[in-house]
Amino acid sequence: MKKLAFYGAGGHGFAALELARSTGEFEPVIFYDDSPSLDDILGVKVLSSPISIPYENLCVSIGDNKNRKKVATNWKLHFPSLIHPSVSKYESSKVGEGTLILPQVVLDAGAVIGNFCIINNHATISHNVSLEDFVHVAINAAICGGVKIGEGSLIGAGAVILPDVTVGKWSIVGAGAVVTKNIPDYTTVIGNPAIGKSHIRT
Repeated sequence: MKKLAFYGAGGHGFAALELARSTGEFEPVIFYDDSPSLDDILGVKVLSSPISIPYENLCVSIGDNKNRKKVATNWKLHFPSLIHPSVSKYESSKVGEGTLILPQVVLDAGAVIGNFCIINNHATISHNVSLEDFVHVAINAAICGGVKIGEGSLIGAGAVILPDVTVGKWSIVGAGAVVTKNIPDYTTVIGNPAIGKSHIRT
């Protein structure tokens, strides 16, 4: 098996570790973290961030989209995508590098998933959906056909996005929200139907 290091030893690290183990392709060997608070995660040692990483394969195990982007763009290594065996995925769907797809996700026909995305447990990505890089889709979210989601956006747990809607980059869709119309860049929306306001760009 290929050795796999992880960067990010917070809560998402637990999920990423077990996801890597489930594939049967990688041997998890070490976690790195800028401010480690744990000695190990499920038996894998945690160390402070290194000057260099002595492994070819790295998983960015950080849930926060902005911090995940910072780490992913700082290292020039191989970032494998990890897909749980229970995922329902058509051959016509595409997944970029460094993306993590957790148990019971559905990737429908023609779905295109960017780099360093997270698609969490039981989320549904319907036909012809497009996710740009660094998007995080939380548990039980339902994204209907033809939806486009911009870079760095967060789709909250149980949210529903109706067909052909566009969600702008670095936006936030709150948990349980029902999105019925396009959302501009840098906007947070909540409720049913979802309404919201712009937030500060960082």
